[in-house]
Amino acid sequence: MIEIFAKYNFKLTKETTKAIEFEHIISKDVIYTQNTKGINIALHPDTAESLCLTEKSDGPVHSTALRIFPKRKNGGKTAIHFGYSFKFQSEEELGDFLSRLDDLFRCR
Repeated sequence: MIEIFAKYNFKLTKETTKAIEFEHIISKDVIYTQNTKGINIALHPDTAESLCLTEKSDGPVHSTALRIFPKRKNGGKTAIHFGYSFKFQSEEELGDFLSRLDDLFRCR
């Protein structure tokens, strides 16, 4: 699946047991894919909002693995990193979304 990210100008910058971090080679925007069931990515909240994608997302996702994203409280006593989650049914759907992101990031 890493090849799909590379095809749309995202380079792998960090990999942990919880997530893989990618950076767009032109805009330097960071996205994550989490090692959970299914195909998903997390966008920085500011990115999702500025590109008007929050309504299309599957909602916020909270994880310590989203290390570059901002923190907020999510029911606990301490703040945790969060972003907006996008889930896909296939690698083809993921590729289509990454292609659109690549176009949007190039225009920034």
